[in-house]
Amino acid sequence: MSAYSELFLKSLEKENSEEFVQERIRNYQNNIYPFFKNKGEVSRFFGQGTIPISCCFFRHPNPVAKILLATGYNESYLKYAELIQNLYDMRVSVYCYDHRGQGYSGRFLNQNKRGYVDFFPNLVDDLCTVFRMMGADNNTRIPCFLLGHSMGAAVIASALCSRKINPAAAILSAPMFEVMLTPWHVLEGAIFCLAKVASTLGFAKSYAFGQKNCTPFLPFDTNDVTHSKSRFFTWRKHISEIEEMQLGGPTFGWLNQAISASRKLRYRGSQIVIPTTILQAQDDTVVRNSAQDIFIGSNSMLKKVVCEHSRHEILMEVDSIRSQALNVIKRIVVP
Repeated sequence: MSAYSELFLKSLEKENSEEFVQERIRNYQNNIYPFFKNKGEVSRFFGQGTIPISCCFFRHPNPVAKILLATGYNESYLKYAELIQNLYDMRVSVYCYDHRGQGYSGRFLNQNKRGYVDFFPNLVDDLCTVFRMMGADNNTRIPCFLLGHSMGAAVIASALCSRKINPAAAILSAPMFEVMLTPWHVLEGAIFCLAKVASTLGFAKSYAFGQKNCTPFLPFDTNDVTHSKSRFFTWRKHISEIEEMQLGGPTFGWLNQAISASRKLRYRGSQIVIPTTILQAQDDTVVRNSAQDIFIGSNSMLKKVVCEHSRHEILMEVDSIRSQALNVIKRIVVP
């Protein structure tokens, strides 16, 4: 075992101790969540198909930069309250929104609480709308950046490849260039065909095989997305208390759109023309890292930072991992 791995295990034991976890939860309740509620300015616009898209803007009185945050599947900007406060403390104005079909944004007809999206390019259009809102807001000379996680990172990458937006730089956290549907990449094509056929036959809003409704309180030991007990429990508590946060597993329609988009996107990295940093979670079991490596290829505009021992949710990880990601973001965004 390397010296870094030993250090990581020691810090993990300390951070997940009962005393430390309770202290973190109290800090969230007394400091972070009140900041989120008091500083965020909520608004809405109607995206394609007249789906209402919920936005929340945190405008710093003296910003050095603006950053648009695009979240992952089954997430909301509420989940990133701590990150938003971290960025705000760096004098960065943060512009957030929830993807169509999840969080505070509108759901589709008969979607209920199942994970569904109508058309992946509509996710890209929603992002571009928020980016234009950010660019036109207040001081237009302040540089604009993009930060996305997982599905949100894939949406950002798609917009960049299509040259629909032109930020100063982008940071992609564990981007969804291939969903790890099984341990074997070779089965992706078969699952895609199944999802496509099921969607065509009218089952687009039905759960894919093995998927089910949201279970708010999951045991921490069963999760494979973060090592951080305090951040895990904080988010699950929000899910249990706020109905808008409750979303179950993906439908055939979501799988059809997500696989179709990611299969094309992983081979479009050469089209990126702005500085883009990919934060890769070393122990990711949600998206496949090899697809990110394909995307990066030999494009000098693309840089990879491997976050050792990190699970999928790099920005919700324990401090030793999360601070590395925050330092990367700070170096890129803050002059």
